Amino acid sequence: MILELDGNIDLNKVKNNLLNQIKSGTCVNNYTFEVNLIYKIIHDHSNYECHQWTIFGFERDIVERELKSLLLEISKLDRNLTWDCLSIFYRYQSLLDERQQMTKKYIRSN
Repeated sequence: MILELDGNIDLNKVKNNLLNQIKSGTCVNNYTFEVNLIYKIIHDHSNYECHQWTIFGFERDIVERELKSLLLEISKLDRNLTWDCLSIFYRYQSLLDERQQMTKKYIRSN
């Protein structure tokens, strides 16, 4: 798999950091705490940011497999995140065509 979580994530530390961001107003949106936590893990504690546009250049089934694998690893950190991981997967599925078009239009493939 290309997408991977960082080696040793301290989930309590990540949760506390997110709580502080919410309290200070630097994280403002309509998502639940759990969804925000999953996005924080994806964007701050994995290699997703480095590989996202490369991934979206692949065939749909490969992209879905990569995202499922990453979200499965997140759900293993805390089983209570499983349903929210599933909803995030469906969100990525709905955005996939748009992101693949953007990749083809703006990102050069090697």
